[in-house]
Amino acid sequence: MNQNNNAVILECGEILCSLGNLQETIADLFEGFSAISQDSCFGVPVSYAPFKKKSWYDLKENTKILASSIDISNINKEETIFIFCAAKGDISPIEKYYEKKEQSEYLPLLYSQAEYVKNILELENCRTIVISNACASGATAVEVAWEFLSSGKAQNIIIFGFDAISRFISTGFYSLSALSQTKAKPFDANRDGLTLGDGSCIALLSFRKPYSGDIIVAGGGSSNDANHRTGPSRTGNGLFRAAKMACENANILPEKIGAIKCHGTATKYNDAMEAKAIFSLFGEKIPPCFSVKGAIGHTSGAGSLLEILIAAECIKRRLIPPTVGFQILGVEENIPVSSSSQHILSKTVLCLSAGFGGLNSAVVIMEHS
Repeated sequence: MNQNNNAVILECGEILCSLGNLQETIADLFEGFSAISQDSCFGVPVSYAPFKKKSWYDLKENTKILASSIDISNINKEETIFIFCAAKGDISPIEKYYEKKEQSEYLPLLYSQAEYVKNILELENCRTIVISNACASGATAVEVAWEFLSSGKAQNIIIFGFDAISRFISTGFYSLSALSQTKAKPFDANRDGLTLGDGSCIALLSFRKPYSGDIIVAGGGSSNDANHRTGPSRTGNGLFRAAKMACENANILPEKIGAIKCHGTATKYNDAMEAKAIFSLFGEKIPPCFSVKGAIGHTSGAGSLLEILIAAECIKRRLIPPTVGFQILGVEENIPVSSSSQHILSKTVLCLSAGFGGLNSAVVIMEHS
């Protein structure tokens, strides 16, 4: 918060995923439901979490639904930045052309997708930024938004994320032996890989004086441990640095964090790395931890924004959901992974994300009193 007591405010947001929209997803998460299907995924014999409705795969339809959830009629578009975050986004134009020689309304390039979405949102005069930091894209976008808004370089920022499972994504992850045959079990001793999921989301952030009940983006941090093209650092030091930076930028001590929204992919090395990073930051006094990927799958680059929006709803309820698929702790550090819904004492959540290439992002969100 600056000297005028203004802050970066998460005004509103919406998601679409395998459990539905944001409110449907929150309700199902607290009931411990999972949308993961064990049908084959593009011919690959693994579980996955597809969009709840087939029409959501259409980028135009998806954008229109998300657009209806935010009111941008009163914002100054000249002072607004549009950020598109995705790992691959929608690469169906490639597959459609290959299979049926059909041309799409846009190229599969992320910037083309971004411009296509921006026009549907009627944001033609806004500056466009595309962020593709693998699975950390959405969280990185929130950090970038925080930096632009708090420095006075924009008054409003709209972030849009979209990532849909494709044959390329499914077979690619399968070739890495990274996918679960059943479903993701974050931090569990019997975890056997991640589950892919579809996801899209939108968020409107602004810079203004906060009022009671507002969700504030208090700070963010990122790092790149450059460990491997796909494998995470075994030490967790990169994610630790990002999380520490986020707390410092938010001017909050780790012991004031009420809960941790974990990346929690349910892969052997990622969960182990994340547990080490968490222990390095908090020591023995670790707040409750949760992951949503056992319920909605890993929604790739859009997912880290989607999960921040879920975390914001958890703050409003003072509750975190159970980590679906988790039963027995399977990492060395004794991190308190939620096996049932838990109350949180502090209205502050640390959101962690990581991605291929050694990318790490962390964002601190809190409710203003």
